[in-house]
This record gives sequence, C-alpha cells and structure tokens, in this order.
Amino acid sequence: MDIYLKVYKYYNLGTNLGKNEIMQNLKELGIENMETYDFEENLENPDFVSYPEPVEFNYDLSEKDKSVTAKVYDYGAMSMVTEVKYEVDSLEDFHAEIKRYDPRPDLEKEYDKIYKMIAEKFEGFSDEILSSFNHLYSVYCIDNKDNISKKELIENNKKIIVSLLSDEYENINFSQQQKDAVLRYDNSYFESDYIVVHWNNAFILDKKENYPEKLYIIELANIQFNKLQTYDSFIDEYLSQYLSSNGNSFFRFIPFIKSGMSNKVKEIADLRVELERVIDVMDNFEKFQGQWYLARLYYLANSAFQINRWRNLVENRINKVNELYNLINAEINRKRMLFLNILMLLLFILWFLGI
Repeated sequence: MDIYLKVYKYYNLGTNLGKNEIMQNLKELGIENMETYDFEENLENPDFVSYPEPVEFNYDLSEKDKSVTAKVYDYGAMSMVTEVKYEVDSLEDFHAEIKRYDPRPDLEKEYDKIYKMIAEKFEGFSDEILSSFNHLYSVYCIDNKDNISKKELIENNKKIIVSLLSDEYENINFSQQQKDAVLRYDNSYFESDYIVVHWNNAFILDKKENYPEKLYIIELANIQFNKLQTYDSFIDEYLSQYLSSNGNSFFRFIPFIKSGMSNKVKEIADLRVELERVIDVMDNFEKFQGQWYLARLYYLANSAFQINRWRNLVENRINKVNELYNLINAEINRKRMLFLNILMLLLFILWFLGI
C-alpha cells in the first residue's frame, strides 16, 4: 500500500500584488523556476468561471532530494507543500510509522525559513497578525491502484482514520460521537474512492492521478479560511485601538485634522475591495459546470472550516467599520461647522467694534 503524506502550510503575506510584481520580487530572491499554475487547463468551464492562477515555484529543502512546491496568490497568500511517501502493508502500519516519527515538525521549520525569506519582499499586516494565522494542514492520500473497497477500508480502520485526522495518536478509543464528528464531512463517487475533510487534516482514497484537483480545492478553501481569519483579527485590533485611544487623542479637539485612528478606519474600509476579490473566488465554486464532484468537495471544505460563518462575520465587521468611519467624518464636519460659526461671530464682533 502506497500512502502519500502531503504536508501543507498556509501563510498570509498580507498584501496584494500583481503577477508581474510577484515574479519580480521572487526573482530578486534568486528564484528562477517560476510558472503560473493553471487549474482550469484540463477543465471544460465557460469563460465567466475563473479560478486563481498563482505563481508556482520549487525550492530545495536541506534534506537531500527533497523540495517544496510553493504557490503565491495575488491576493496576498502563499501555500507550501511537500510529499512524504510510505510503502506499508496496512493503514495500521502507517499509523505506527507516524506515531514513531512524525516528519511534520521538521518540515514546518523548513517552511518557516523559506517564508521569512520571502515575506521580507512583501509588506502588509503586522508580523504579530500574520504569524497568528499561518497554519499547517496535512492530507493523507492512499493510492488505490488495487481498487480497495472503500467500505472495507473504512470499517476496518475507522479509529485509525479518526486518529490521523484529529492528530490524536496515544489513545484512539474514540467515542461514537467523536468518530461521527470527525468523519462528518465525507464524500464518495465510486466504491473505490473516498474523501473526508476535517478541521485539522484531510484523508483521500483514490488513484494517484486523481489527487491534483482534489488537493487544489482543499488548498483554496484553506487559503480563504486563512485570509478571512486574518481580516477579522486585523479589523478587531484596530477597533480595539480606537476604543482605547480615541478618548485620549488630543487631535480629536482640532476640527480640521483627522486623527490617525480615522485614517486607520479608512484603511479597514478599503479592505472591502480585497475581500471582494476573495469572495469572488468563493462564488465561482458555485458555478462548476459538469464538475459536481469538485463542487461537492468545496462544499465539504467550506463546511469543515466554517468559511461562510467567517465570511459573514468579516462582512458585518466591515459594514460596522464603514458606519464608524461615517460617524467619525460626521463628527469632524460638525466640529468644523461649529468652529466656522464661532469664527464668523468673532469677525462680526470685530467688524462691529471697528477693530
């Protein structure tokens, strides 16, 4: 049995750049082998359906014959992935291997080194915000070249699959409630394929040639989840700053000067444009033509990561920020009018006194 552990890590670069700018920045770092990843190349979709076309490149890891494949998206996100192959007799043997030595912590350190090098070329949110929402995500892929029965594999290894998906290796005597919760977002098209998407990891049983499109859909869902979390934190941070510092701001008494906080609120309001780009990608997944299975997979990932909840939360926050910005502007305009009325009154008094 061949099992491929796909180890992903998703990063938020926190800034929008055009494709040419991305390539130029990467080239300045000495990265040459870049190309555009075209997911639609083998899909028969109408012109109005479009998917992200990130810049893809390979980077050698310190371990011999190991490399990472990275994608940089124009709306400020990056993914890295490498593959670890296992040749085992059973899923139980694979579980024992992972329990004995998990390669992911070492790979994550390698990924972080590459990210720190690349992030210097991209200016965006604060390091504190960005580092909070970089996350590791693994996909366990079983090459079903021998047409293993999905039902037989799942029934005989349910505890092991739940253990892998939940990253819990010591005690695997899970309750039925936990099993149902972890395996909730699953799907199958044929008797020989199976996929389940969980918050921590995913599991795929299929022929190896069918991996790419499934992995890419899961990748996009992870990136959307990452971006929405970052937007939420970014907005929350500045709203907290506003509530704590607005009352102490000296400049709030000067009618013709906007406080720094009002400028920051405007920055948050401008995030609507960037957010709309991410949402447009999300909406495109509802337009799959003849790709029901991929649409279903995106729905599962969307549900597992609660993307719609995060999306609604961020949209509501941005609406509140817009309201706050309008209130700030209204207050500034009110102070301006009061100042001008007082000034006119003073000028009238001076004129009346003949001064």
